[in-house]
Amino acid sequence: MNLADLIDFTGNLVDYDPTNATYTAQLTSLLNDAQARILGDRPWPFMQPEGDFSVLTDRTYSISVVNGSGTVTGTFPVSPSVVLPGSTLEGATVLFTDSAGVGHTHECVFVQNANTLFFARDYTGVTGTYTASFRWRHVYLPPDTATVTSVTNPYGPAGASSGTSPTPSIPMPTPALSRWERDQAALDPNLLGVPEFYMRAESRHVPAPRSCLGVAVAGGGLGRGVRTLTVYMVNVRDPSAPVAQYYGPGVSAGYESGLSRPLTITLQDTEELALTPETIPNISGLYRRYYFTCEALGIKAPVRLRDAANLTFNRDTVPPPGGVTFSPDTRVSYLSTQTFQTRALRYVPSAGVYLSVLLYPHPTADQPMRIRRLVSPPKMVEDQDTPRIPEAFSQIIAYTALEQLCTKADNLALAQVYARKAQTLYTMMEQQYMGLPPRRIVKGDGAGVYPNLFGPVKFTP
Repeated sequence: MNLADLIDFTGNLVDYDPTNATYTAQLTSLLNDAQARILGDRPWPFMQPEGDFSVLTDRTYSISVVNGSGTVTGTFPVSPSVVLPGSTLEGATVLFTDSAGVGHTHECVFVQNANTLFFARDYTGVTGTYTASFRWRHVYLPPDTATVTSVTNPYGPAGASSGTSPTPSIPMPTPALSRWERDQAALDPNLLGVPEFYMRAESRHVPAPRSCLGVAVAGGGLGRGVRTLTVYMVNVRDPSAPVAQYYGPGVSAGYESGLSRPLTITLQDTEELALTPETIPNISGLYRRYYFTCEALGIKAPVRLRDAANLTFNRDTVPPPGGVTFSPDTRVSYLSTQTFQTRALRYVPSAGVYLSVLLYPHPTADQPMRIRRLVSPPKMVEDQDTPRIPEAFSQIIAYTALEQLCTKADNLALAQVYARKAQTLYTMMEQQYMGLPPRRIVKGDGAGVYPNLFGPVKFTP
């Protein structure tokens, strides 16, 4: 069942007016809320994707800094592509000691070119040229991550050694370790080696723009059709970061914020959008993107606006200096085609918060780590969207929403009927997908995790 089927199924059992847009929006919200509560109640196996996440080891670069300035000079890697802009150095923690013996810690937020990057704040030490360590210790995860269920080192215990590249080996599980346990065992958080444990760490937040700026109307030629678009803007950090490419290969990703306030524009038959993000301070490190919806054409979920000057160009991400104007293709004839549906990049819902894990020790060479995550279900927005619940049990969503509708209408008896129907299907799904896992019983003084940090537990009288 897709969203349209769920709405029809629900509407057949209650007083539903399909022409009332407000009622439809409320019902869609209830269906999404029901799905989120059902799938968030258990670690369902079908909600736990597994993938390899790139982890970068520490690197050193020679940098020149000036007191009172956040501008840094040197020789740095940066992407030459305007479609895939950015640098892997963005988001790194930079550590170095100045000539006065004072240690400094900064965040690299923006690499402008091969010789210039920017810190998040001005440098306050002694002017000079120093050797700095660039570190990426947090492994940030996609925005739909609810929690981490397992982390595996696909290269095994012999996969990495100091100064060499990792080689394939027998995968090694990395048990969970709390940072409190790490500190109690006096483990060095800066140690490099073969990852043996992982720790849940703090999340990262990317602020959303307050409003949608830089949107104007320009001439576009005849035959574009009259259409009303709702445009949104997002901030982006580190578009070249090794975060999972949830938008697919060859597409600029990074850490996106939530959507700005919407801006509604009605374009006439000869008009087109012109997008010109303003120039902002380089130390902000914020790239900008735009998304849009068009209710009249059934585009209810935000879709990325990309430059239409060349179909292979597709610029859509603008760095802090701005100075770029690009125009998308929003012709009615084009938005109605399957070609557009195939090429469209749908916004991955995000509050701008990205969970992370730390590895102990951190790897001595760049390598992937296999992470299985419990994810939150995406919201159903358009009619063809389908729930993440298996098809055989998708009616649970409708029954749970009907329970809320009847409670809202003060029909508690009918609400209990739908609650029992939902519970019956829920129990069946639970029995099918949440059976008892196989367990291994270890006799003797076997450790709970490997390797054991504290040794076997012994009683001393």
